[in-house]
Amino acid sequence: MTDSVGAANPAGDGIDWDDQSLPVEEARSLFVALGKAFRAYQLYDENNPVRQRFVDTLRGEFSGLWGELESLIVTIDEDHIYLGGAEVYASESRNDSLAFLFFKDGVRELTFLPGIETHELDHFLGVLQKVRKLVPEGDDLLTVLWEEELQYLRYQYIDLLAEGVALPEAGAGNTGQELQAALSAEDEEIAAQEEVAATGQAAAQDTPKAVSQDDFNPTLYALDRREMETLRAELQKEIERDTRADVLKALFDRLEESANRERQSEILGILETLLPNFLSRGGLVAATNVLKELRMLEQSQGSFDEHRLSESRRIVDSISAPDAIEELLQALYLGTIRVSSAQLGEFLGFLRGGALAPLLRASESMDHRQLQDVLRVSVQGIASQNREALIQLLEDDDPLILAAAAKLVGDMQVVEGAVQLSALLRHDEPPVRLAAIEAAVAIRASTVASSLEPILRDQDRDVRIAAAKALGELRYSPGAGSLSDVIKSKQIRQADIAEKVAVFEAFGRTAGESGVALLGDLLNKKGFLGKRESSEIRAAAALGLGQIDTATARASLEAATQDEDPVVRSNVNRALRPEG
Repeated sequence: MTDSVGAANPAGDGIDWDDQSLPVEEARSLFVALGKAFRAYQLYDENNPVRQRFVDTLRGEFSGLWGELESLIVTIDEDHIYLGGAEVYASESRNDSLAFLFFKDGVRELTFLPGIETHELDHFLGVLQKVRKLVPEGDDLLTVLWEEELQYLRYQYIDLLAEGVALPEAGAGNTGQELQAALSAEDEEIAAQEEVAATGQAAAQDTPKAVSQDDFNPTLYALDRREMETLRAELQKEIERDTRADVLKALFDRLEESANRERQSEILGILETLLPNFLSRGGLVAATNVLKELRMLEQSQGSFDEHRLSESRRIVDSISAPDAIEELLQALYLGTIRVSSAQLGEFLGFLRGGALAPLLRASESMDHRQLQDVLRVSVQGIASQNREALIQLLEDDDPLILAAAAKLVGDMQVVEGAVQLSALLRHDEPPVRLAAIEAAVAIRASTVASSLEPILRDQDRDVRIAAAKALGELRYSPGAGSLSDVIKSKQIRQADIAEKVAVFEAFGRTAGESGVALLGDLLNKKGFLGKRESSEIRAAAALGLGQIDTATARASLEAATQDEDPVVRSNVNRALRPEG
């Protein structure tokens, strides 16, 4: 907001300031920070941490000041800035003086409002930097400020041309009659010159019209207080109006008119250009509104024909492309784009299958917990609408994406991905094999179960355990033979207790009654020279019997309830409990 004033009052003379009630020291600290931030703007690039540190310090000074002031109003002369009658800034050198930078272009008063410390602070410093570099014949500070349309900065200025005109004043030798006569004579001369120029002949001089005192009365054209308030309110409303939203509404009103298909294509072309522009500028809410309107029109019967429907889908596909999503995620991570979790989630919900790969990768690798949570929820929403795209990701080259996609297939019960999961069981990376096993169990994919048997002897211990548990969970009876081979091998005797328990319990579940003999012998039978199996093998056999709910299995367990080995005895009793 700008105001033109007739004269400057740099020191605040004539204004009833109570200097003791003003935060003078805080204001001095603020202008010191402003000077440093301004110099940093001239010396460093936008992403330089030194520059960002000075700007953040300035932002903090403003935020602290709003606890004591509703607005910060300062007046300016050539070398000083004043708060009330107190000096809060001074500079002897005009080369880098903030005061002179404003003063030389007529600005005499600045009003900073709460909110200047947000995104508008960078715009304000950018204005100062731009004005500092202006050549003498270029735009001045007032023009640059007017073009920038800062909402939280107001300024008053004087007309430098008017300030330099010396008007005649009444006094000795300069009466009112003499002034009137001088003006009349000047009018006569001007009229005569105009007539000569028009006719080529000297014209008779008419008596000039007398100058009225009312001609110098500014109140004839002044607005009263109520009119001024109305004008200010309307101006503020216009300044705060979301022009972009109004333009978009107008575009969509025309886009809904299905009678003019060519105009629909033209508007869709405009939106295709606007969407990337919104994202690059951090306008995620505006981009979301565009996507929301497009989805409504796509789902509204008759709004689009096949050609226009294809154009609309192409727009969303381009926004969902991996390159576009990766740029967006980078901006979110660095803080270049700042939106709430709800706003981000709403935007991501409109994307299509092309966005799944980068979003999955980010949801698994990004070290930003809040952003990760939003991404995971959004990924499920996109995948639910694009199940085929999710299944295609099970053939991706990136192990991280493969593992994340397999987990998502399990979470969403996408049974159509069973074939791809079987292939992933042979992948080189253990995390991928592990994720595929867990997904197979989640979707109860018996078609995958046969592929689990070979990996009971996998090189990775976690994969072996997961495969055994999966066979048991699926109760895949053909897998009992493979589990029996493992139980009889040296491999199981070298395994840790967790792997032993997983294999024996899986065998009990898959073999059922036919497995009682093997497990009972391992638990109770003595070998050559009366030697029994190790405590861990016997304890695991007991737990395996506990998975077989038959009388013979229970009888084998009861035969070992008084075993001398406390580990075996404890696990036998555990297996006999109903919940065991």
